Amino acid sequence: MFFNNEDSLRRIDELGHRGFIGGDSLEMWYGIGMLQYHFLVCHGLTPKHRFLDIGCGALRLGQYLIPYLEKGRYFGVDAEPVLLEKGLELEIPSELLRIREPTLCANHIFDFSFAEYFDYAIAQSVFTHLTSEDIQACLVNLRSVSQKTSRFYFTFFEGDSGQNEHAVSHANLCWHYSKSEIENIGRESGWTINYLGDWGHPRNQVMALATPK
Repeated sequence: MFFNNEDSLRRIDELGHRGFIGGDSLEMWYGIGMLQYHFLVCHGLTPKHRFLDIGCGALRLGQYLIPYLEKGRYFGVDAEPVLLEKGLELEIPSELLRIREPTLCANHIFDFSFAEYFDYAIAQSVFTHLTSEDIQACLVNLRSVSQKTSRFYFTFFEGDSGQNEHAVSHANLCWHYSKSEIENIGRESGWTINYLGDWGHPRNQVMALATPK
């Protein structure tokens, strides 16, 4: 299950909507949003594509992609409704929302049916907080709304999974996986995983690309 708990709500209240997702400094908020934007555009994302932002939070990436994509092409999902509310209220001009009409959904069960299908998707700093079982659940559900040409990018912490001490996914705890473990989870979920590695993330999250098998 995608994390959604009282502890997260408490931390959002204490840290703010930016600080909760690690965007407490201007560099981390705008910088990581811009890093994702540049990465996606360099890998072929165009304004006409339907884009799914998994774990979109308070729209750190959305602030760049909503104006870039054509009307109705941005779809964002997050487990915490309050993050979506803060993003809409504080990060995106209301006139831009009216013009671009993004679709946002709050759920913590990896239900992507609201998007119908996608061309590109990203989960930045999502799998870093999930158990292997939840990563697989996400990939299985995402496969049901993918097309033959869909491209799903995601980040993870590369390392020894034997050091993962927690049994339940949590927004403020981290999990590590080896490249082979991520590839196996993808294979079992209907995806082919291509390891891309370092992409300039300041906290050393590596990037991978999943394409439908």
